[in-house]
Amino acid sequence: MSKPYLHGHHASVLKSHTWRTVENSCPHLIPYLSSPSLQILDVGCGPGTITVDLASRVPQGLVYGIDPSADVIAKARKHAEEKGVTNVRFEVGDVFDWERLDGVEQGSFDVVHAHQVLQHLQDPRGALVEMKKLAKAEGGIVAVRDADYAAMTWYPGDIPGLQTWQRLYIAVARSIKCDPNIGRRLHAVALEAGFPRSDIDASCGVWTFSTPDELAWWCGLWAERVVQSNFKKSAIESGLATEEDLQAVAQSWRELEKREDGWFAVPNGQVICHVRS
Repeated sequence: MSKPYLHGHHASVLKSHTWRTVENSCPHLIPYLSSPSLQILDVGCGPGTITVDLASRVPQGLVYGIDPSADVIAKARKHAEEKGVTNVRFEVGDVFDWERLDGVEQGSFDVVHAHQVLQHLQDPRGALVEMKKLAKAEGGIVAVRDADYAAMTWYPGDIPGLQTWQRLYIAVARSIKCDPNIGRRLHAVALEAGFPRSDIDASCGVWTFSTPDELAWWCGLWAERVVQSNFKKSAIESGLATEEDLQAVAQSWRELEKREDGWFAVPNGQVICHVRS
């Protein structure tokens, strides 16, 4: 079992999560969704937007989403109902304790997927080991994508509060023994988990926010997140920031939001790991 999720599930966090789709958050997986009858496990599914999108692409299959938070699982079930997608199942669960989950068995999934999950775990290698166990022994894949906070970049680059935010976020994540830059080394973690290098396809995807609407959405949710989500509590309790520091960071996000020439890029490392018997 991992420690509590750094961001928590404040509305500013879920605003980001509910924006996610297969197209914008796991494009590396799309080529492997060619069969309509795939069995997919979505680890750390959050409010289920990617999970339900996956299910809509495999209408004769099943997508099983798990997340430790009962509240977000309830939101995921509601989302599936609103979308009219029935070949999806959501349960409260943890990848390190999958044996407790009804319907989750070793070697039973064509695809085991996790999006922005490993960066929040104290044992990402162990999580990949468990994910590998759950994929089919011949032909199954493990698909993972995570951001790299140190590689995030923006324009104008001289907004001091955003530089403070980047340093602070990385420090807070590391204080709870997580790796906020794991996106750059997913292939290395997969190697540690027992995948041969020849069975690991590594690539990179980037979220870019540049139009006024995109900047308003992205900067707005981060301005809220730094002063309202669990991140605020972690930053203050760790002694890495004060309330005043966080308010200044939030104001810097608002400054970028108003810039006509503003631009923010989020690099994401992504891997497809092939399971062989």
